[in-house]
Amino acid sequence: MEKQEKLQYFKVILTACFMVAASTGLCFYSSGVFYQPLANGLNITLGQASSSTTFVLVFMALTALCVPYLLRAVKLETLLLIGTTISCAAVLFISFSFNRYFVYAFCCLMGVGASLIGLVPATTLINNWFDQKKNWTTSIVLAASALSTALFSPLMAYSVEMLGWRMGFVIQAVLILVLMAPALYWRVPLHPATAGKVAYGQEEVPSNNKKKAPRELFISFALIAMFSAFLVALPMHYSSLAASIGKSALVGATALSWCMIGNLVFKLTAGWLADRIKPVLASGLLDIVTLIATIGITILILMHVGNGLYPLCFLFGSAFALNELSLPLIVSNRVDKRYYSTIYAVLNFLSTLTTALMISLVGFMYDKLTSYLWVYILAILMEICIAALIYYLIANEKMDDLVTNDFTRSFIERVRDENKKRQMMKVEKERQKAFEQKVQENEQPQTDEDNPSAVFNKQMALFEDEPQTASANPATEEIETSQEDLEDELQEETLEKPIDTEEEQDDTIQ
Repeated sequence: MEKQEKLQYFKVILTACFMVAASTGLCFYSSGVFYQPLANGLNITLGQASSSTTFVLVFMALTALCVPYLLRAVKLETLLLIGTTISCAAVLFISFSFNRYFVYAFCCLMGVGASLIGLVPATTLINNWFDQKKNWTTSIVLAASALSTALFSPLMAYSVEMLGWRMGFVIQAVLILVLMAPALYWRVPLHPATAGKVAYGQEEVPSNNKKKAPRELFISFALIAMFSAFLVALPMHYSSLAASIGKSALVGATALSWCMIGNLVFKLTAGWLADRIKPVLASGLLDIVTLIATIGITILILMHVGNGLYPLCFLFGSAFALNELSLPLIVSNRVDKRYYSTIYAVLNFLSTLTTALMISLVGFMYDKLTSYLWVYILAILMEICIAALIYYLIANEKMDDLVTNDFTRSFIERVRDENKKRQMMKVEKERQKAFEQKVQENEQPQTDEDNPSAVFNKQMALFEDEPQTASANPATEEIETSQEDLEDELQEETLEKPIDTEEEQDDTIQ
């Protein structure tokens, strides 16, 4: 009985792996194999041929928003059957196209089918079936896209070279069907309760009691999805990058292969790390590796040399892990299972749509500037923004369950203490600055118009300088003034009239 249960969980993992390998691996990562043959066959430019991938990704993004509602409306096996049929039919129709407009139309249809069997249903399936080792299992599933690209891209490239691009698309359709056949045959249900089982690591059906995620958490996730999606668009232009530094197209193709190997390695490594140091810290390490690789490639562009390109492209494969792995791990560890598919569908929409637009934008920037220098400088800025967002998640105590465990708690607490100290020092500096400004304002002389109290003080000073006999009563002042005038008149009359005797003087005075 125990072996049967383990076999069931193993089928779930394989089903999700085949879904991701067929959708992301064959429909997206391997699309570069057909750019040049398609351009030569239809007599169009390389940019017009590469725009086919943009149409695929745009409709993958739009359809991803509808997938959560379809998962609630129909069974997973039905959805996979519809998605496989649409994808295979669309790829076959491309092989019969005779102009680029038909190619674009069928690429849109292929994007719809790839989304129905893509990341949203695959990661939702893993999130429902696993509680323990969820991070590691998710990393294995998402690494299947890089593995399928590494295995089947050379096969399709050889088929295109030997049989032509039309037969190459036929072989791609067959490979999609072959990969999806086991998933269609096993008919794995979306929820373990449907099969009478519980999630791996749970002895009983868990209660949905996770904390409500704050709004700033979703904003941070959305920004990480968009910034990292720009990075994913860069390896699609490795052939042009190699040519810009004086290397052949074969060097660019080899660089892309090394990047896909890095994609595989870093996804598996990040899943292992996420179980030990939590997803946010694992994402931070991925961002640091990507930043180092981007700076290195920028230096190569400046020096116009190709030495060291392969190991740098291998390190840049961490960008795929940062974009495709970090988001489902962070969301699944923080969001209730009931809302995982809806929230992740929105983030996947933002990420995929940004990648689709950035693939074209990078091409236009190169056509305008004839160099990838500013493209990679912009990538460095994006990675710095991602690092700032990850630091915000680490420093925010509301995200404690995403960044701390017994192994990382002491480190996180030190980071948060340092952050609090800096905030307190900042507040203290602002207070000190306000106090010094207030003191300076008090020390500066002010005009009478600006300071009414100074006017009052001046008036009081004038009042104190007056003689003590002065009266404050206006009537008294008038009486004193009249008496002084009378005395002056008497003195004048006395001086004008001669006085002969003392008696007359006495009479006059009286």
